[in-house]
Amino acid sequence: MLNKNDAFESFDNFLMVMDEQLDALTEEAALYKVDLDFSLHSLSKLEDLFIKISENVEKDKINSLIVFFARYLGEIVIKNFGCKWTLPIDDPKNVNYNTPVIIGHSPIEGLEFSPIGVMRAFSLRKRSGMLKTAIDAHVSPNPIDLSGLVEE
Repeated sequence: MLNKNDAFESFDNFLMVMDEQLDALTEEAALYKVDLDFSLHSLSKLEDLFIKISENVEKDKINSLIVFFARYLGEIVIKNFGCKWTLPIDDPKNVNYNTPVIIGHSPIEGLEFSPIGVMRAFSLRKRSGMLKTAIDAHVSPNPIDLSGLVEE
């Protein structure tokens, strides 16, 4: 069973080193002549940088790289949509259980954006525009019209 105190301590550590990690990624990007500025326009640069850096990373270290980039992705959402990091630990059935997520970015109350999940998906598919598509889907979700499926 999850110890909530340990989970929150881990989450606090995640937040405490955020600025240091963001600075490190910005410095790493500069080595590749990539200028990251926390704008939505820098998402494609973030994708390209992840592809370049992940080519030289051993498979067993890819998860660390995903979290490294997810921090930056999350901060792009926060800086552009005025939201915050949180740690969902109330429902063990939540797909984001005990994983840092962003909330407050959408008109749908409680909708969680998982930068780690999005970066993990990107690491597998590496499809251009995927990060922007994921953000757009969370910030301005389009409800599915199921009315035609139900017979009256």
